[in-house]
Amino acid sequence: MNQLQKRHLPFHCTSQVIAAAVLLSMSLQAYAQATPEPVATADAAPQASTPAADTPLVKAQYTYFYPDGSRLKETPTEVRILKAEQMQKNVAGKVALGALLFLVGGGTGFTTSSKDNMVGKSIEPLEQRDNLQIPKPEVISRRIQDQAALSTKDKPELAAKTFKKSLLIAGGVIQLVYEGLTGPEAEMYRLTSDWVVYKPKEKFSFISNPNVTVDCSYKSPTALSQAQWAQDNYAQVKAQMEANLTECESKVAAAVPDLLKD
Repeated sequence: MNQLQKRHLPFHCTSQVIAAAVLLSMSLQAYAQATPEPVATADAAPQASTPAADTPLVKAQYTYFYPDGSRLKETPTEVRILKAEQMQKNVAGKVALGALLFLVGGGTGFTTSSKDNMVGKSIEPLEQRDNLQIPKPEVISRRIQDQAALSTKDKPELAAKTFKKSLLIAGGVIQLVYEGLTGPEAEMYRLTSDWVVYKPKEKFSFISNPNVTVDCSYKSPTALSQAQWAQDNYAQVKAQMEANLTECESKVAAAVPDLLKD
């Protein structure tokens, strides 16, 4: 979000006053977009009144929206694989499109591709798929919420506050991503995830980011062949997913004072 600075305008400058009002409206709209509605899930707890003692200091919920306003079309449920050949086809298609636009319009429409923003395909064939299942949003939300609650027990200055904005967990695109486009590296893969935890600030401000963000993304330290990842029905994938979430909980715990700032 662009930072807006306060300006002192002469009273008689009607056009400038109108412009300032428009800027204010745009800023408030951007802030509203930065606080997306959480995703409702079938297993989510009903919104019934509960005793104050059972009410968490701050709730945590999954959302399709990332802090920058981009969003997922659907909740990821299974680990996928992004192969070099998929990227090669994607690049070739964009080059062909760019060449066509150049001939038709005298310009180029080619844009570069990045494996960081591409989603791979289902891992096939595989009958036993349990180890590829990504934890459900409500499970992850509960883990983050519980961790935040534990981290505030020894912070009475936070326990006395009331928080209307929830902790939001976005992402969950987890996949095996090729190491290189050609040669032996094209057959090697790293497990990656794009988890991010963030909390919209309780008070709107013109001069600061509307969210406090904790980066919980992950990239496995070692690239392995698909055959190596596939051992024991991708047991290593499941183990590293769990390690990623455990590390994310620790990051959230350490960042609680910042996440719960006004």
